Amino acid sequence: MVSRIAIDVGGTFTDLVHYDDQTASMAVTKIPTTPASPEQGALTAVRQTLSKDQIQTSQFFLHGTTVGLNALLQRQGARVGLLCTRGFRDILEIRRGDRDEMYNLFWAPAPPLVPRRLRLPVTERVRADGIVHIEIDPDDVAAAYAVFVREEVDTIAIAFLNSFANPDHECAAEAELRRLGFEGPISLSHRISGEYREYERTTTTIIDAFVRSRMTQYLGQLGDGLKAAGFEGNLLVTRSGGGSFTFGEAVERPFETIMSGPVAGAEGTGELARHLNIGDFVAADVGGTSFDASLIVGGRPKLLYEGTVVGLPVQTPWVDVRSIGAGGGSIAYVDAGGLLRVGPQSAGAVPGPAAYGRGGTAPTVTDAAHVLGLLGEGELAHGICLDRDLSRSSLKPVADQLGFSIEETARGVIQIVTATMANLMREITVEQGNDPRQLWLLAFGGAGPMLATMLARELGTRGVVIPPHAGNFSAAGLLGADLIQAAARTHIMRLDDPGLSVANKILQEMFVELESRQSASLPAAPTRHVGLDMRYRGQEHSITVEMVCDASGCISWDSSEVLEEFTHGYASSFGVTMDEAVEIVSMRATIRAPLPRRRWSGQSDAAGGPPAMSVRSWSIAHRDWKEFSVLQRMQLAGDSTLRGPAIILEPTTTTYLDSGHLARVHDSGCLIITEEQADDA
Repeated sequence: MVSRIAIDVGGTFTDLVHYDDQTASMAVTKIPTTPASPEQGALTAVRQTLSKDQIQTSQFFLHGTTVGLNALLQRQGARVGLLCTRGFRDILEIRRGDRDEMYNLFWAPAPPLVPRRLRLPVTERVRADGIVHIEIDPDDVAAAYAVFVREEVDTIAIAFLNSFANPDHECAAEAELRRLGFEGPISLSHRISGEYREYERTTTTIIDAFVRSRMTQYLGQLGDGLKAAGFEGNLLVTRSGGGSFTFGEAVERPFETIMSGPVAGAEGTGELARHLNIGDFVAADVGGTSFDASLIVGGRPKLLYEGTVVGLPVQTPWVDVRSIGAGGGSIAYVDAGGLLRVGPQSAGAVPGPAAYGRGGTAPTVTDAAHVLGLLGEGELAHGICLDRDLSRSSLKPVADQLGFSIEETARGVIQIVTATMANLMREITVEQGNDPRQLWLLAFGGAGPMLATMLARELGTRGVVIPPHAGNFSAAGLLGADLIQAAARTHIMRLDDPGLSVANKILQEMFVELESRQSASLPAAPTRHVGLDMRYRGQEHSITVEMVCDASGCISWDSSEVLEEFTHGYASSFGVTMDEAVEIVSMRATIRAPLPRRRWSGQSDAAGGPPAMSVRSWSIAHRDWKEFSVLQRMQLAGDSTLRGPAIILEPTTTTYLDSGHLARVHDSGCLIITEEQADDA
């Protein structure tokens, strides 16, 4: 039996899911997040929801966290000092030649995480082929250390030129700092990233140093609290690139957790897509503070190999999740030009939307939805009962400014936030050559099912899928997060049979390194996966091509087969190919140890519950008030069909089924929603 606990900490709510492998049952809870101490909210959810026996018999605890991300967003991390190659002190400000906002004449990049006085040069030089050109000067390291002591630096990042090809100088600098007496954390760029691109590798190393202390403290307190509660299994945290690794590994490589929280929903969508096998998906995770969107093709989220946070590159595998400040707690206001706006400011967990009755007065998406009756009677998770009068009061100042009624203003809020979310999803669909009309929309999060049919209509998707326990689906997505180790190394060479031999030798070294990182008891035999970054000679950027490899991780194809696969991938991306030689830029090695697959089991018979009732709600389709039937999701029998208008309640979310839509209960427990004129799934 492999039972497991998953917790996703969001900006407004902390979600818990416990999966019992013996019965395939899940226990869920949603409690308000404790922003000042997120680990306390997670521990409270465990204690309030699970028995001591459930805690003790669980083999895995899986966690999605935004602690590292928040430390970056709020610039509340360690005081970092940087040792760099002489002549490269200003690389953080020189950056690249591109601009994040091309047409904004007043755009300025985010300030570096390390001020210039703490970026200190060291005489040394390694060539791109790894040959030492200038030996390291230990006196420069000692001089820099004296400055770091005077400036009370907490942690030190070391990023020397071309250290990915030869790390000896970084190791020597680390040894000298330890000899001089530095006891704090030291981040070395060759251990963080084995890839070239000096600016990106340096920034990633600094980010690792910046968030290391905060992540160490957070994971330590959470782990201690769980052990005190009786948990004895493996403690895992989600990686930015998907999958999971242990708390201990996360402490050693905290930069890999920056997007840990948002990735959980994409991972869960991929697992569900593989189970349903009805096509590709676009995932819409609508929480209280943010909206996250991702594309799932072939049952897997799209993976990038570099991400960006607040304008800073992070050189690590990165699930392509796009986020904006739009959710149930997003605040509506009138801007200086007299236009209605929604977000990115949020009422958060404290005080929350005005309807919560906790002192909030700002009008939010939740308040607008409650005024329109989209949430039924407004009974939410954790005993929250929305107050319609407070919602109306919060919207009145905005309505007066616009000269509209409160109801008209509420409709405007819902339309604007829906359009904003749809535009974000177009970035990962239409703008990348993916037709939304061929996709299914998977809606989850506390507010996702409420907005699902509106988002589907905006995008024109095939239909909507609402998963079981949709309000806690990001946490549920963690349950299937395989244990993953990944690494990359740059070594530029021609694509030919001798080049592949060199690549295979490097890959074997990388797999040995990855195996040395593993510290969890593996639930299943791991598999090895290989990718090559390749390009035409003379190009700056490359594309990643997945390789067929044997059990040891060696590439099984010869150079002609690899070339054919590269040509196909290049043509798919750019529509053309070139008559130039191809070169290998980097090798990528991944070890994946799958967790036991969980069973997707829906209800075959309708369960008991309160009798169905009706409420007067606004129909977006008819632009008029209609009577909506209100019923509990547990009352829907397996393979039954429900015709809108209806509002479907469950403990963690509310599904708004507008007129003209049909909802069918799938045997997985999902609701499959289509428009009446569309074909059923």
